[in-house]
Amino acid sequence: DAKVLIFTAIGAKKHPYKDYQTVHSAVVSLAKSLPAYKILFIILGDEASSEKIGETEIRFVPLQKDPTTVAQFYQAADIYLHAARADNFPNSILEALACGTPVVATAVGGIPEQIKSLKHKASYKNQIMHSIDTATGILVPPNNPDAMAKAVETLIINEPLRKRLGENAAQDTRKRFNLSLQADRYLAWYKEITEKHKNREKRRNRSAN
Repeated sequence: DAKVLIFTAIGAKKHPYKDYQTVHSAVVSLAKSLPAYKILFIILGDEASSEKIGETEIRFVPLQKDPTTVAQFYQAADIYLHAARADNFPNSILEALACGTPVVATAVGGIPEQIKSLKHKASYKNQIMHSIDTATGILVPPNNPDAMAKAVETLIINEPLRKRLGENAAQDTRKRFNLSLQADRYLAWYKEITEKHKNREKRRNRSAN
């Protein structure tokens, strides 16, 4: 059976920040380094002709609006790839993690808050590293297809590791990113900001008097 990789973005090939070129180069490298493996790379959210490199196929699938259908794509995938040059807190990564799909992504923006990165030779160094017991994916440097390819290769070859990271991902997402918990954190942050504002106002009033 083919190992399925997936990447989701509206207009993925031309999106200025999603860096499809890095993902594409990483998959081409995998096709060359793992010639005996059948690999299917799905780009969800764009339309273009399929590409075949040895046993590796790159296939484009138009944007899917039904959440159940999107979840089925994530669940069918072995690894989710995300090579953004810049990003905030992408829903696609949370969706993949929630579906139990380990993620290989670039360490930019808020992504390091979403993924607990496994310690790996290709990992982005300026981050907290996690063991197999808690890791949910691998963070790599931006604009580095070689690092992304090496991280993905490890997860393709090591099935027990890949499955463990997927299990961790689903559990960690339920624990850290459920809606009620996010709402509570936002309210706590908002309360902290308003309290600081009130304290500044009190100090100003005392100084004025």
